[in-house]
Amino acid sequence: MKTPIAGIPDPLAGPLPLTIRRMLDPSHPLCREDIIWTLDYIKTKVADGAPEWTGLDRPRLLALFTAYAGLAMHLLHRQSLGGEDAEHLRALLRDTLP
Repeated sequence: MKTPIAGIPDPLAGPLPLTIRRMLDPSHPLCREDIIWTLDYIKTKVADGAPEWTGLDRPRLLALFTAYAGLAMHLLHRQSLGGEDAEHLRALLRDTLP
């Protein structure tokens, strides 16, 4: 996992579901079902107006949406979730978290 930079809050320090924490671990193999579950989890949090999402400014929200859409599109167009694709997917996943 990436190391937090001094002075910048670590988005992974908060209470994340085990599924997401596992997916961010490079030693854990990615599977489609976990990524789909994560996309649904994020969609539900946004739709429910979770506090970690409602306080975001428009540019940050658009950046998160871009990563969310990138993750979804990657699932649609790629069959492989291993190797370099796994690292790319983990980076996109990190970028979808507020």
